[in-house]
Amino acid sequence: ILAPMPAPTHDEADRLFVYRGQDVRVREKVRVESQDPSLMAVGAKLSAVGHAVEGWRVKLGIVMGEEVDGVWVE
Repeated sequence: ILAPMPAPTHDEADRLFVYRGQDVRVREKVRVESQDPSLMAVGAKLSAVGHAVEGWRVKLGIVMGEEVDGVWVE
């Protein structure tokens, strides 16, 4: 016996997205978790690098007197 599919219950169930020129809906979301210490260390390092780069961009904007992320720095 075939039963109807239950309605999706995730946060993007009612939104349309454009993917490769076509309107699409998210049917299912997958969460990936890992207890791999190496993978967790790489993620932490990448996060730290991202924060450092953001700080450098702001400091460079101050020195150059330019707009940084929509904020004019004088």
